[in-house]
Amino acid sequence: MEKENNSNEPHIVFLGEAGFPLGLAAIQRMTLMARALVHAGCATQVVCRKGVWERGAQDDFPLRGTYKEIDYIYTSKSIYRPKSFFKRNMEKLRGIYREFVYLGSLKKQGKLDIGFLSTMSSFHLIRYRLVSWVIGFPIVLNFVELASSMKQRDSILKKTNDYIYDNLFLRLVDGAFPISEKLMEYYMHISPNKPCLKLPILCDFEKFQYYPKNKNGTEFLYCGAASYFELVDFVIEAFDHLNINRDDVYLKLVLGGKEGQISKIVDRIASARNKDHINLVTNVPHDQIPSLYAKASALLIPLRPTVQDAARFPHKIGEYLASGRPVITTAFGEIAHYDFIDGKTALIAEDFEKESYAQKMQFILTDPENSASIGINGRQMGLENFDYTQHGGRMLELLGNFTSKINDNNTISNKAGVAHSKNNK
Repeated sequence: MEKENNSNEPHIVFLGEAGFPLGLAAIQRMTLMARALVHAGCATQVVCRKGVWERGAQDDFPLRGTYKEIDYIYTSKSIYRPKSFFKRNMEKLRGIYREFVYLGSLKKQGKLDIGFLSTMSSFHLIRYRLVSWVIGFPIVLNFVELASSMKQRDSILKKTNDYIYDNLFLRLVDGAFPISEKLMEYYMHISPNKPCLKLPILCDFEKFQYYPKNKNGTEFLYCGAASYFELVDFVIEAFDHLNINRDDVYLKLVLGGKEGQISKIVDRIASARNKDHINLVTNVPHDQIPSLYAKASALLIPLRPTVQDAARFPHKIGEYLASGRPVITTAFGEIAHYDFIDGKTALIAEDFEKESYAQKMQFILTDPENSASIGINGRQMGLENFDYTQHGGRMLELLGNFTSKINDNNTISNKAGVAHSKNNK
């Protein structure tokens, strides 16, 4: 059942994503943004226009309900993705129409003050822009990727979409929460007169309680998408450079992806020098991820010296830090804008070279005691910078541009906390 909302609260409606309340990075970020706003005194709701789940792939859940104080609804009337091409597209159209009707109803009830949009589709961005103009509410963008910089989006259709999105339609939203310094600068350049605020990765640190590591061997863990083959290949090459003289040293790859992408990884592992020490686990449900982090000796997240990696800020970095395990990364992107200090809060290779990265991995083998301290220090740094409860107040600073409810509500002003960290504002 939908909870009772105070009409004086700001009502923030999240749009664009499908699959709530399950799902990986995109859904997790949206959920934590909503929880941050709830923590600061707002009412939040997620509207999903289509079902995305395969029947039997997870436990059933209602079309409408409340999850962690966040209301949600599926306007598609199903949480599942139809197998039939015709039914699938008819359901999408019905979901879009019902979404429009539902948003109009929320507006009439005084429960739609701001639309919070997550999408990389030019079509849906312009569609939501038109809907917002008709119904009458501002749109703020959750800006987490520079689409045109992503190498894997190489089809003509995607390249066209990304060019239009990054250079034209991005100007149409009323404000934005860029995830990185790079995206902050980009948005301020393309929309210099619109409000924006850098909102970094968010994490629920209570979900990732620190556990003493299992002492049975040394395990390096990399978690990510199989579509990022370049990064998986880099990690395998770095692992092959280690001086392994024990049987209990392993690299665990926790990957999600399509069958063809996974097969490519399997073939790559087969050619590795240390292939007998590499374990591959695929498509692990998100609720099982924390236990995998807790068992690892170190968590791997190399960042490349590219525009794409300068613009993004991987969600799993927050989860890595929350686990209390040492994070091994590279000195690119957002790493420079927070208190990631080599040898203190993380292990940081200065360049994107397998030999340099392997040296940081070797440190885990040769100095496990100091490695453990780095993990604990990293968790504390992450807690101070990326815990979602620290950011509701900062989000309200920007959202106050769009509704007087935020500026006039003393309860919200008193509850809203402001996070202080290096260059995070």
